Amino acid sequence: MSLGIPDYVDYTKDQRYSQRVMAGGFGGLLTNSETVDRLLDEMDPVDKKSLQGWYWFDWANQAFALTVITVVVPTLLSNMFNLANGGSADYAGMTFTGDSFYAVVLGISSIFVAIVSPVLGAIADRMPIKKKILRVYTVVGILFTGLMGLAPYMDDSSSYKFLAICLIMGNIGFAGGHAIYSAFLPYLGDKRLMDHISSWGYAYGFLGGCILLTVHLAIGLRYGFEDPDVQCFVFVTSALWWLGFSVPMFRNTPEPEIPNPTDYSSLFEAVKDGVREIRNTFSEIRRYKVLTLFMCGYLLFYDGVNAIGGLAAAYADSVLRIDFTMNFVLLLSANIVAIPMTIIGGSLASKYGNKNILGGALTIFCVVSVLGVGFAPLELGDDHERYDFQYDWNEEEGAYKLSTLYDRGVDGWVSESGEGDEDFRVAFLSFLKNGGSEISLLSLDDASLLSSNMVNETNHRFSFSFRGGDLDGDASVGKEHPTIIEGGPIDWWPNLLRDNIWEPAGLGINLQWIILGMSFGMVMGVAGALSRSLFSVLIPTTKTTEFFGFFAFIGKAVSVLGPIVYAIVAASMDSRMGLLSVVVPILMGMCFFFVVDVEEGIRVANKVDEEARGGEIE
Repeated sequence: MSLGIPDYVDYTKDQRYSQRVMAGGFGGLLTNSETVDRLLDEMDPVDKKSLQGWYWFDWANQAFALTVITVVVPTLLSNMFNLANGGSADYAGMTFTGDSFYAVVLGISSIFVAIVSPVLGAIADRMPIKKKILRVYTVVGILFTGLMGLAPYMDDSSSYKFLAICLIMGNIGFAGGHAIYSAFLPYLGDKRLMDHISSWGYAYGFLGGCILLTVHLAIGLRYGFEDPDVQCFVFVTSALWWLGFSVPMFRNTPEPEIPNPTDYSSLFEAVKDGVREIRNTFSEIRRYKVLTLFMCGYLLFYDGVNAIGGLAAAYADSVLRIDFTMNFVLLLSANIVAIPMTIIGGSLASKYGNKNILGGALTIFCVVSVLGVGFAPLELGDDHERYDFQYDWNEEEGAYKLSTLYDRGVDGWVSESGEGDEDFRVAFLSFLKNGGSEISLLSLDDASLLSSNMVNETNHRFSFSFRGGDLDGDASVGKEHPTIIEGGPIDWWPNLLRDNIWEPAGLGINLQWIILGMSFGMVMGVAGALSRSLFSVLIPTTKTTEFFGFFAFIGKAVSVLGPIVYAIVAASMDSRMGLLSVVVPILMGMCFFFVVDVEEGIRVANKVDEEARGGEIE
């Protein structure tokens, strides 16, 4: 087998193969592990090397997907925004917090890819330029990932803006390149290997991302994630990782052959022809009823899955106030779990059918997502270490010593000029800072005055607690603190779970977050890999890149839609409603997959290929 247009003639005429497909659904394409092993053994060594290069590209760009866009930037950008604006800022009559601002940026970053991918895909199906397009996207992504390392050294008012711009450009490079990269899939092997290849590609990505994230976690724990040098190190090494491990793809994976390639006299002519072909595809959409049904379901469930994955870290920081280090550990653990589960999911799909395993994965997504809306920090009570500002009586000094939650310091929590913290600064900043210096020891008289003030002024997002001395047990929690859950349309749900499950079982917010992450880790790779492999067998081979352009368009369209909907709902109502708004599409999309007739979709795709090749396939 060559890496040109795959030769499907022999096995589409094979009666035993046809019987397996019709009997077993898409699972019939991969009957058992022996079939997979045999097909892999029969591959030419050059083809195996090219497939390995394709795997390494997923390993490479997951440095951006996992470390940058899933773990570091959501938390860092959310925190930068909250610190610069005092926790919130009003725009167009809506109140934006760190998580909703990040959602807007994430949505904007996907618009370019959503618009351009179908046109580039149509052109790339007529010209051998897939690798050239992929190279441009990759360079853009790597460049702006490296530039993110400058943001930690900027002042509060400009750092989050610069980081947002770099995120937009970096995500264009990543998402645009990933769409072209995925379009290589149907050319990499026998169609009966699609579940296997797609799943192993995802597994490579998870493993590569986890290894680099582990390095970043070790450096962060050693030197502190709040250190700008550590943050810069994370971004620069992510860019270098992406650069280095992309080389095998460009060196060993050849440009797929295109039957009857088209020569264009100008870029304008190529774009015009690409747009024309897209119109033709839309006009013939009635031929692809099964594919259309699949993509509708994919649009809906991917909307929720993508938004939850992209916004989880920002939501954790802004709404649940989870430690940055905990986010690192949790998301790393989730992706480690995803490595074997993705491979297992591909094997199960070979045995029980793609649709069945994909449906099971989406069901788990739905259940855990609904639980996620109900996650809530336990009430602070007498848990002194969980308060934002902790005062402990120091007998030797005869004063109260200040400690802050997660050791962030006063400047790490309170905005210097943001409007959201204005009332707090007026009431309390004189107790916390003297000029530019933090007041680490507070006399008993000043502490008594602070204790009196904190009971009367609660219009803020922080908490105080005293332990030892005359003020032992004195505590206060602001009305906007994450543990105060009231006023929202669905606040009854997290309160119900907190009162009846989380509190009685002693499941604090960190353990709740672990449940969410590990559960998602079990199914997120399975859902992505099986969706991609199912799509690859429902599309005509002669329109591979064009349809993967549409695949990217659908993915990027909902990448715009999901975060933007979250941002609007969260800003106009609250963040929990925002999260719920992206859970509902998962439920709806799952229903579509159970009515997709895979065998009919494969038959239509093969018929289109037959027509394109002049009746070559009977």
